[in-house]
Amino acid sequence: MKNTIKLGLLSAMIIGVFSACSSEPKSLDYYKDPKNAKELEAKIKECEEKFPKGSKKLDEEQLKYLNGNPSKVYLECENAYKANYSRSFDYKPTTSTKELMQKAREQNKQ
Repeated sequence: MKNTIKLGLLSAMIIGVFSACSSEPKSLDYYKDPKNAKELEAKIKECEEKFPKGSKKLDEEQLKYLNGNPSKVYLECENAYKANYSRSFDYKPTTSTKELMQKAREQNKQ
């Protein structure tokens, strides 16, 4: 009975250690995914509150980032900002090229 309890406690501790160590920051690809658009917007608002522009806290985190030792929170913020920035380049035309060419031909005929 005691061995079973000890084994159970040991298993719980091992699971706890591995689950705590595997908490990686959300990646740039995660935030780029259109399914996570609402989470991206929420994360950007959260980051603007945690790291306001010109604040000492932001300066410290940027220095840690440059030294290769950023916090998980700041790394997620960086990934969210990069994903939001790259989203601005995702241009989706409302009319097709075929339609544009037909309109151009019609205008040239006139």
